[in-house]
Amino acid sequence: MEVELQGEPFGHERLQVFQDRSTGVIGAIAVHSTTLGPAMGGLRLFGYEGLEEGIADVLRLARAMSLKNAAAGLDLGGGKAMILDDGEWGDAELRAERMRVVGEAIETLGGSYITAEDVGTTPVDMDAIGTATRHVAGGTAAGGGSGDPSPFTARTVLAAIEAGMRLRLGRDSLAGCRVGVQGVGHVGGALVALLVEAGAEVFVTDADPGRCLAVAEATGATPLPTDGFLLGDFDVLAPCAMGGAIGPSEADRLGAVVVAGAANNPLASREVAARLAAREVLYVPDFIANAGGIIHVGAEVLGLAEERTEALMAAACARPEEILASAERLGEPPVDVAERCARERLAGRIEVAA
Repeated sequence: MEVELQGEPFGHERLQVFQDRSTGVIGAIAVHSTTLGPAMGGLRLFGYEGLEEGIADVLRLARAMSLKNAAAGLDLGGGKAMILDDGEWGDAELRAERMRVVGEAIETLGGSYITAEDVGTTPVDMDAIGTATRHVAGGTAAGGGSGDPSPFTARTVLAAIEAGMRLRLGRDSLAGCRVGVQGVGHVGGALVALLVEAGAEVFVTDADPGRCLAVAEATGATPLPTDGFLLGDFDVLAPCAMGGAIGPSEADRLGAVVVAGAANNPLASREVAARLAAREVLYVPDFIANAGGIIHVGAEVLGLAEERTEALMAAACARPEEILASAERLGEPPVDVAERCARERLAGRIEVAA
């Protein structure tokens, strides 16, 4: 089922819902914008309560990808895909067949959407999708792909945390800073390792207690329960799990003075950003902080030379400080400044330097 969407000036171009009865796959692909190039964003496998919730999430995420890709200086639009996790993805052979079905759905869009790894999916999954479409990136090195983008995402998140601490507390080093990382999957785990290396005192939590303990043991971080974690006594809160974790209640009671993480859409609403700003809690916009991963896989799609890719990464690591400094100078929330810059590039009015 394909739905043409109209709405806000930067509204979605297309939503495609697909189902395969033989394998049980149900999913959706949202294309938000192809203004700068083909829409690109990851494939999320998650246990949504139903298709309606999954579609709402993929629409939000696709819009965020347009902003992220524009702000990162990539000639790519924004899109996202999701598939419902029915608990039957454990068998490797069936999983590969299901991913091939996803690839077939992507292929029907004729290259207007390119997928990559996201929550719940892996480079091996991208290899399986690649048997049905060439519009995929981030597969295994053995399969000709660029591999796991998580370490690159962790690099830009670390830069965002450092920029936030410099501006908010005047600290040039993370040594001794208390950082709470919520969610220690691929990106969160990589971020914890970087933070520990930088001398931070790191606290971790995860919906999977075993994964939390494994990361803590491997890095020396302190594991904590998920309940109440967001309100912990941290200098920095790094949300690296699912979106919407910080709502109005959490914003009013947050202990951290900087929020910067890998999660997409970590704030439940725009009201939450205003509440954080009113309390002088510095929020580094998610699509600025977590840009490293899409630069990595985007470079594969666009065929960028290593020098160009590293230049984009260096610019992405410098961008949080630029956005925060502009926001302070203008007296505006950082998210407003970041979104305006991205939208101006989408409108063709500015170029993002790298």
